[in-house]
Amino acid sequence: VCSGIEAARGPKPAPELAITRPGHDAPAAITRCFADIQSERLLWLWSGRIPLGKVSLLVGDPGLGKSLVTLALAAAVSKGAPWPIRSEGAAFCGDVLLVSAEDDAGDTIRPRLEAADADLRRVHILDGIPEEDDTGRSYTRPWTLADWPALDEKLAELPECRLLVIDPVSAYLAGADSHVNAIVRQVLAPLADLAARRKVAVLAVSHLNKSVGPAMYRTTGSLAFVAAARAVWAVAKDKENPARRLVLPVKANLAPDATGLAYRIGTRDGTPVVEWEPEPVTVDVDEALSRETDPADRTERDEAASWLRELLADGAMPAKDVRRHADAAGLAWRTVQRAKDALGIKPTKT
Repeated sequence: VCSGIEAARGPKPAPELAITRPGHDAPAAITRCFADIQSERLLWLWSGRIPLGKVSLLVGDPGLGKSLVTLALAAAVSKGAPWPIRSEGAAFCGDVLLVSAEDDAGDTIRPRLEAADADLRRVHILDGIPEEDDTGRSYTRPWTLADWPALDEKLAELPECRLLVIDPVSAYLAGADSHVNAIVRQVLAPLADLAARRKVAVLAVSHLNKSVGPAMYRTTGSLAFVAAARAVWAVAKDKENPARRLVLPVKANLAPDATGLAYRIGTRDGTPVVEWEPEPVTVDVDEALSRETDPADRTERDEAASWLRELLADGAMPAKDVRRHADAAGLAWRTVQRAKDALGIKPTKT
């Protein structure tokens, strides 16, 4: 079943390729022999969980404390404090640079860092980029990922910076379409390169979309965000105890499958703090992120699934035709879409 929008638009024209023939100033490909490449030990900010020199992703619905978790990590790094699971050692001590679009530095971030016992001398915030208007008056504009050279210069001034938090990453895309893989890869590539050169762990925060299905596909925007990250973690409510939060692995390219963590949000002098549980958890991330449905809604979805299975028994059908049949059958299109996801039907473009 293909996307209804794509079906209406028709196939996209193939991009034109510029072909340079040999002998006509064609650039030579750059290669390296592995005998000449120096082996390097992979370093971890948090052993097996957050690698140094790489981009990691923390995703979850609003209101679960993702930003509070990043400040708990910042506090640990600022002091080289032990991680909540003692067997995993202590944080890689260093400076922290925060890029935050949602919380005020004075009335929110600093009090939370103080409540988490951070060494404030080692935590910094990026306010923006200095500019001048047409009249010569100076002002500060918001930083974006397109300003990575300015970020590179700032990290050069903080040679012991070990953690860079971008919260949320969607606020710093400089108008780039977050749903187009190629564009997202273009935007994130300099950030990944910068992380590798400066040996800093980049932790980007993002939200979950409203779809159902595997956690890998739940991050808002293009799948390129998940593809670019070497580690992806999801924050979810514990279905058995809504006051308990879970931090569960979605993807780990550089380490064996890690266990999850659990925390509650407590208070210290009226300021919220993360209270970690000392034991790891093994909850399945797909199960934790699955949405609870009303029994009546589930019955409607099951009926739609039976109808859809029968409709597609003879093969694929354009989405616009499926929708036309659904309207004739009196089925809500959103219910049909949920039935599609429940059946594991993957939309394709033709």
